[in-house]
Amino acid sequence: MIGKGKKSLTGFTLIELLVVIAVIAVLLAILMPALGKARQIAKRIGCQSNLKQIALAWNMYLDDNEGQFYQGRNTNLNYGGWPAIQGWSPRPLNKYVGLNDPNGVTEEGAKVFCCPADRGGVPGPYLREKVYDYLGTSYQTNILLIGQDQLLVGNDKFSILHTEVNSRLKNLRRSSADNPSRLLLIGDYGWVNQWKPIPHPSEDMKELAEWHGREDYHNLAFLDSHVRFLRIQKGFYVTDEYTVLPFKELYGLAREIQQQ
Repeated sequence: MIGKGKKSLTGFTLIELLVVIAVIAVLLAILMPALGKARQIAKRIGCQSNLKQIALAWNMYLDDNEGQFYQGRNTNLNYGGWPAIQGWSPRPLNKYVGLNDPNGVTEEGAKVFCCPADRGGVPGPYLREKVYDYLGTSYQTNILLIGQDQLLVGNDKFSILHTEVNSRLKNLRRSSADNPSRLLLIGDYGWVNQWKPIPHPSEDMKELAEWHGREDYHNLAFLDSHVRFLRIQKGFYVTDEYTVLPFKELYGLAREIQQQ
């Protein structure tokens, strides 16, 4: 009778196990930044998709209102979205994105107004809360285009320009707005504070409101509904890539002032 041989049991040695762990750690160190970058890009693309829909909705609104831009108190923020903490109304753009019940718009239902990268930046006690949770929308319109000029400028050199803007806004129609492919319509909440010629209340607020990982860059939709990821220059009303002024006859004055 032939005896059965014993099977030898093998396994990882301590050194082999440490090598495997080290290899996994190296792979994670290589992959994690790439995965983080991919998530950031995905959020940026989702935000751009939202802004595209909102810009198209604005143009439908203009079609129904003889091309006249919406005007009223807090127009740059109460144009659309859900009530949120602030509770603003009337949000006339909602019906143009399929939100027809003015009293029943929910946080989940109004997601087209929520940037996936929204992480706050509103001055005050809600600085670190999502803008969407506080204001009902992550996006802010061009304050020299929609509603009356709301810019409070601490430097007198800008007062002449804003006097000229205000004198024209009441009669502004889409057809009279120059360069729709260069005219900024709406973008990430922080873009207006980045553009304003007055200083940021704090660098902390500025950093929080830059949602897409590049300093001074924001997603913006233009009046012709195309969307770009743009560097917004502090205090510049007119650049080679964009303008915040709807009135071409004021470009010269703006360029003169912003270079001072």
